[in-house]
Amino acid sequence: MARRLSRRAWTTLTAAATLLPASTFALALGEGDAPSPPAIVIAAAEGGEGGEGGEGGEGGVDLSHVASDPVTYLTALDIIAAHYHAGLAAYRAGEHNEAGEMFAHPIAEVYADLSEKRTDIGFADFGPQMEKASELALANAEPAAVEEAAKRVLDALADAERKAPASTSVSPESARAEVFADMLDRAAMQYNVALNSSDSEPYLDGFGFLAAAKARAETVIAELSARKPEAADAARHALDVITKAYPSIERPKDAPVPADELLAAASRLRIALK
Repeated sequence: MARRLSRRAWTTLTAAATLLPASTFALALGEGDAPSPPAIVIAAAEGGEGGEGGEGGEGGVDLSHVASDPVTYLTALDIIAAHYHAGLAAYRAGEHNEAGEMFAHPIAEVYADLSEKRTDIGFADFGPQMEKASELALANAEPAAVEEAAKRVLDALADAERKAPASTSVSPESARAEVFADMLDRAAMQYNVALNSSDSEPYLDGFGFLAAAKARAETVIAELSARKPEAADAARHALDVITKAYPSIERPKDAPVPADELLAAASRLRIALK
């Protein structure tokens, strides 16, 4: 029986179709007898639909000016990082398929377009590392192997960040703060989606966005404390409230924090940064 693929699945499969033999792509759609498709295709075909297509905080990022806009560039990198933080946590919790899907999603959702600007920006290609991490997770590989594969992607993201384009309109400190706020905003919106969804994916996405924000928190809050103390206070508050909403990778049965509190805290931070 043919499966109805989500919009996210179709996006990933379409990207894969430009790289894979036609027979392999046909198998991903349930047609023909081809060798086993790579993990990226499997993950797309089996992925959930929660919080995608611009709903909640899982909307993508406009990369048309990524080669000249550090905020856009760093946002793209953090969206990828968010999926790897969430995927790692899911794998450690025994959710191997979910982890593989988390690792696979940003390949088509972000990296396929970002990589087209790779020569202009100058970062190294880390697409193969992303695919490897997804393949290992979906194959139920040893945790150490998955950890190492995901770490290679996160290390590649750190290297790529050093290639962030300069801008005369936004300082590096302001760019980092804007991206930090964006990740918290996405986490808050995904939480709102997760409370109204039976799918685990919106919660996992939100958990990842929060993790990406936490990875920047110490640096950003220190920088804000020196130049915008009120914004630093708003950042601490937003981080605290949203962290309480995601106590672990397992979605809680009862919402520990009302969704409107998260959205309000994230909005106050945005306003404080103006």
